[in-house]
Amino acid sequence: MSPPSSSPNWQQLCRSTLEAQNQRRLTTNPLTSLDGLSFDLDEVYVPLGLMERKHRDRRSEDVSPDQGSQLYETEERLVTQTFTPNEFLEQVLKQRRSRRIAIVGEPGAGKTTLLQKIAFWVLDNTEDLPVWVSLADLQGKTLEQYLVHDWLRSATRKLCVSQEIQEAFCEQFNQGRVWLLLDAVDEMAMEFSHALTKIASFLTGWVADARVILTCRLNVWDGGKNALECFDTYRNLNFTYGDSQTPDQVKLFIYRWFRDNPELGQKLRSELDQPGKGRIKDAVKNPLRLALMCHTWGLGRGGLPNTKAMLYEQFVEAIYEWKQDRFPTTSTQRQELNKALGQLALQAIAQEKTKFRLSHRFVCQVLGAPDEGMFQLALQLGWLNQVGISETQGEKVYAFYHPTFQEYFAALAIDDWHFFLDWGSGEWGMVSGENTLLPTPYSLLPNFRIFQPEWRQVILLWLGRDSVPQAHKEALIQALTQFKDGCGGFFSYQAYFLAAQGIAEFAECSLCYKIVKQLIEWRFGYYHVVKQKWWRFPSPILEGARIALLKTDRRCAIASLEEFIQTSQNDFDKWNAAYSLGKVFDPGNQIAIAALEQIVTSIQHENLCWQAADSLGKVDPGNPVAIAALIKIIESTKKDSTRRKAAYSLGKLAPENPIAFSTLEKIVNTTTHDALKQQAENNLKVLRGEKELLHQEFDNLEDRDTLSPHNQIENTTSNARVITSLVQGIALTTDEDSKRRRACRLAKIDPGNQIAFYTLVNLVKSAISELVRKRTADNFKKLLLDEQIPELIGLLKNCFSDEVKENELEEFRHCYKLLWYCSEKMNYVDFYRIWHSISDR
Repeated sequence: MSPPSSSPNWQQLCRSTLEAQNQRRLTTNPLTSLDGLSFDLDEVYVPLGLMERKHRDRRSEDVSPDQGSQLYETEERLVTQTFTPNEFLEQVLKQRRSRRIAIVGEPGAGKTTLLQKIAFWVLDNTEDLPVWVSLADLQGKTLEQYLVHDWLRSATRKLCVSQEIQEAFCEQFNQGRVWLLLDAVDEMAMEFSHALTKIASFLTGWVADARVILTCRLNVWDGGKNALECFDTYRNLNFTYGDSQTPDQVKLFIYRWFRDNPELGQKLRSELDQPGKGRIKDAVKNPLRLALMCHTWGLGRGGLPNTKAMLYEQFVEAIYEWKQDRFPTTSTQRQELNKALGQLALQAIAQEKTKFRLSHRFVCQVLGAPDEGMFQLALQLGWLNQVGISETQGEKVYAFYHPTFQEYFAALAIDDWHFFLDWGSGEWGMVSGENTLLPTPYSLLPNFRIFQPEWRQVILLWLGRDSVPQAHKEALIQALTQFKDGCGGFFSYQAYFLAAQGIAEFAECSLCYKIVKQLIEWRFGYYHVVKQKWWRFPSPILEGARIALLKTDRRCAIASLEEFIQTSQNDFDKWNAAYSLGKVFDPGNQIAIAALEQIVTSIQHENLCWQAADSLGKVDPGNPVAIAALIKIIESTKKDSTRRKAAYSLGKLAPENPIAFSTLEKIVNTTTHDALKQQAENNLKVLRGEKELLHQEFDNLEDRDTLSPHNQIENTTSNARVITSLVQGIALTTDEDSKRRRACRLAKIDPGNQIAFYTLVNLVKSAISELVRKRTADNFKKLLLDEQIPELIGLLKNCFSDEVKENELEEFRHCYKLLWYCSEKMNYVDFYRIWHSISDR
């Protein structure tokens, strides 16, 4: 007997809806199931890392020598713990650590697959209700409207849902039973920069009572100010190839894929280890691309490709051959369909709305009628799939098999690299022999796709195309490296970083080594002959270069880092570069190990020696030089705090070494300092496997109270009195740091307060204390309102020339950091307009 209409079986409704949405299948199954390849969710393993974004925000301008290798531990410090999917479910979801979770990653990293697994875990392990929402389906509705008018009607299979059922549905939210699973923020029908803000606006009222887990591409999540920064953020990590500390997950995936033909899987895994396959080997650490490669290999399509674009090209050709018996096509038909799909993809990405959800009418305009020709063939081959019905228009809605394929086909449709640098009717000129945009009325300013996140993957795939003449690729890379934005250089750096990422797909580029050497200089600095000191760039440039190095051509990066290590006269930067080379770029690199061994044996300062030995141990576990140095510190130091650190590092480096345990035990039993005792006890628990490892050795809690969201101050009725008191305090005090703290508090109580705003501006520009200027810039990023950005740019830009000079960087370093932050929140044209005070006409 079915339950009464007033109280449906909500769990069964959720399960039936998920089954109807095909959420048990892998996203790769639609193109592989016809040849018998179909996988359960549990058969794909993607490790997760918990990301602590606050470390990057609070990072100091530079790292002093006594902080050791922190400069290159950024990525490691962001990951406080790694999880297998099952550990994530048990330790994070089951223990209900958070009500707001974001799963971020690169395209094809397995975000949707994990969300699918979460949905059924909720059904199978709790009494709660997973409600799946593909955000691209909102199509202009609010989340509340979609849940009531679309999801509920679909789940109950009713044309009209009674008010009673709607109220009962709302009550499930009020009781905290609902898990909202929001898939693909990056596929929403709006500009990427607005998507996160829109999601935040949706999570109000009764909808806010739900637990929320969303997925999002990394470039959208990190693209400027994030309205969802309160979410706990987890990132899908790539597959690993296996070393002393990690399993060979690529081999595991391949062997599972070829479970019915193990010999074919073994041949593929061996082929990946052949010389010259480093680029594609790196590319297929991504789960989707690895699945495509496995499928192509299984269809007998020959050797491995060299770039991501060539991988997609190989896969597309394999699909045509594979379906030739059922849907025969000639070579001409394939070329015409690829061209048409390219135009469809290109036009969809270029329009502001429905980038990845394509209306029936829109597809017909490009491909023709649905019952004949290219439209029908695209559906038969699986390149396009119907994904729903438009509620407003009542017409079918389609999508490409995966957004990455839409981006690939779009890249096929672009013949001229100037498409990415569309000058429009703006005045394009030459300054010092390099491209730059000359001042021009705002109405005539062009828009540059190189700075728009939706075109990033298209650009990289275009560069990887074998059919694009090498001269054209060279021209684009050269234009990116020579781009002068005419407004402080902030976008010039972004263009250069894109060029660095681009040569990972175009390794034949003649500028490869020049580009990577420039990144290394920005990352580590250089010896300034005139100033007779080591010159370092502001932290945004340093951080941008660090990320670009990780994304550029790996072979070139390794060679350039090796050269830097062998020629640098600065031991501190040699140490950082060696750590990065041996830990991240080329694990176990002998040049890196030798450099670190030399540093460990030559450093006299025991605290630095400990950190250098710790770095060496992470690069080369079990290294005897590192072990000997740590033991020497333990035996010779007069400081128990240093002894504890060395013993803890020794225990991680050499788990069987008894000195580490006996030293920590002795500290626990003899120290009179409670904090030191607690630290030693925690270290012992970690070494014995009794406690999870958290990277907290170098936590910086600066200004925690000033801006903590939990440090709510006054209620509304007393705000006016407090505001008056703070304004008076700002005016009366002569202490710069007190002035800063009061201005921050005032801006928090009264967002947009002009006195707070101008006080902070003056401090960041002209405070005597370097530390106050730095902290003010960091505070400003958290307090600044979007509507204040144009005025802030106008107030700070006068510190700099259009092409920022070295002395300006040195004097106004923190103003530069703040302007960089503003540039990340705006498109190039708007920033340029404000910089040059061009009116909107």
